[in-house]
Amino acid sequence: MTGRPAVPIDIVGGFLGSGKTTLLRRLLEHGTGERVAVVVNELGEIGIDGLVVGGLGFGERMVELSSGCICCQLDTVHFEIALDELCDDVDPDRIVIETSGVADPGTLARRLADLGRPLGSVITVADSVNLDRVLAEPVGGDQVAAADFLVVSKLDVPGTRGLAAVEARLRVLNSRALIVPGPVDGSGLRLLFGSGLPADPPPRAAPARPAGPALDLESVSWRTDRPLERRATLALLSTLPPAVYRAKGIVRYVGASVPALVNVTAGRLQSQWEPALDGAAGPGGALVFIGRDLPAWRDGLLAALDACVAAPV
Repeated sequence: MTGRPAVPIDIVGGFLGSGKTTLLRRLLEHGTGERVAVVVNELGEIGIDGLVVGGLGFGERMVELSSGCICCQLDTVHFEIALDELCDDVDPDRIVIETSGVADPGTLARRLADLGRPLGSVITVADSVNLDRVLAEPVGGDQVAAADFLVVSKLDVPGTRGLAAVEARLRVLNSRALIVPGPVDGSGLRLLFGSGLPADPPPRAAPARPAGPALDLESVSWRTDRPLERRATLALLSTLPPAVYRAKGIVRYVGASVPALVNVTAGRLQSQWEPALDGAAGPGGALVFIGRDLPAWRDGLLAALDACVAAPV
């Protein structure tokens, strides 16, 4: 896998029956414009493979792991080999891993970090009908706490607690995640799975499905032709306004021989050197920020970014 950036990996978690498969089905049907490889635990229970075989989705490879949880099924060496083989066989832009219903996605996220694999998003589906029962299980609370995005499912089902009540419960366990009411529409999918900008049109027509409330997302781009001060830039990106849900881009720091790929997801900052992107952003950098209430933070953020640019020599 040399010569190209490492493939980002998204994790979809949630308790048994929460609606993880419904979210994946919407991803496969609507698409995000990327080539996606999907790894699914307990595939036989959900019947989603027909979506790929039937050509409805963007998934290029469906991998079944039915004998156990991906967090502990393979040792570290074999887990890394399996990811490399998947990338070599499919050449995906993104890998999406659905964990089993009793797994803590945070464990898998830490394992990916130990392997140096870029983590896209940790997405947990929260069941609005059975939330009390789910949170009574220790792993249910862990699943919520690990999330960058919390998708609230079953809001249209009798017995739902309702979005406001669910959000109040979830906020006790996770104060930073963006709470997204389901079902998730196309722009929401591109936000959750980090593909393109919210304003991008879907690459092809998707089957009509009901969508949840609009997220009212906006984006702003920033570019510089000079290198950035690394410490100041990382400090700024680690303290973005809460209304900024995602930030991503390529930057070159003063004195660095290769650029860095930076990604902020619901307040979680990831920065890694990416030699394969050398030249992609020129001598400086380019960043995109996605969120809501853009007028409240745009000017201040852009000014702060300008202050991170190194002075001319």
